[in-house]
Amino acid sequence: MVGLGLMGASFALAVKRARPEVTIVGFDRDPATARKAMDRDIASAADTNLAVIDMADVVVVAVPILAMRDVFTSLRPHVDGKVVTDMASTKASVMEWAAAAGIDLVGGHPMCGREAAGIDGADPEMFKGAPWILTRDDPTVRELVEAAGAHPLVMDAATHDRLVAGVSHAALLLSVGYVLALSGRADWPDAAKVASTGFRDMSRLAAGDPELSAGIARTNRDNVLELLDGISHSLSRLRRHLEADDGRLVELFEEARAVRERWARGQ
Repeated sequence: MVGLGLMGASFALAVKRARPEVTIVGFDRDPATARKAMDRDIASAADTNLAVIDMADVVVVAVPILAMRDVFTSLRPHVDGKVVTDMASTKASVMEWAAAAGIDLVGGHPMCGREAAGIDGADPEMFKGAPWILTRDDPTVRELVEAAGAHPLVMDAATHDRLVAGVSHAALLLSVGYVLALSGRADWPDAAKVASTGFRDMSRLAAGDPELSAGIARTNRDNVLELLDGISHSLSRLRRHLEADDGRLVELFEEARAVRERWARGQ
């Protein structure tokens, strides 16, 4: 594992539980994280020197997106003949950086996560039932993904980034915008006292790691901007109906509920 934060450590734990014969070794630039990985039996060996990866047959890169370009460059001497995959939330830029570094990357993205950051939040259950996008069907990576409890889906990087912009990345920016809009109001201190499940659900994504969130948005900028334009159009429709006290407003709510219910049924 290259990176022993939330995602890397969770994946290590999930694989160890499903495949106890597998030996996990890990790199993290933070010495305290590397020590915790060994103390908690997440990795048999962990270090702040990438040379520890020389022992691995498969290399999984789980570092923040904006750190990946430099990590790939440093990793190149340690991965000859090895399968290399990653866990980043965007794929086109990451695949380009890997290719530029001379690494034949099997791009990967588990469609799950949580607001907690770091090794202390590691949870082997995180991947259960989650889609895990792969840029090609590599049998070694597929086996590890399935061992973690996820189900692999193969698609090219451009398709991944376009689809995930809508179902994940635009939602992140909406959550952030919602929180900033509310907290900028003069009555926010009073509103915060009555905020409950609606605010909790809408603000959840805004509670994520800011550097990670910014990296996601920046590396999928064009797709996210297109989705934000579409969302702005839908909000404008809602506003027009509401402003006009148009009885057809309920039709938009019905349409949205129907879409949500079909998705929940897997249709």
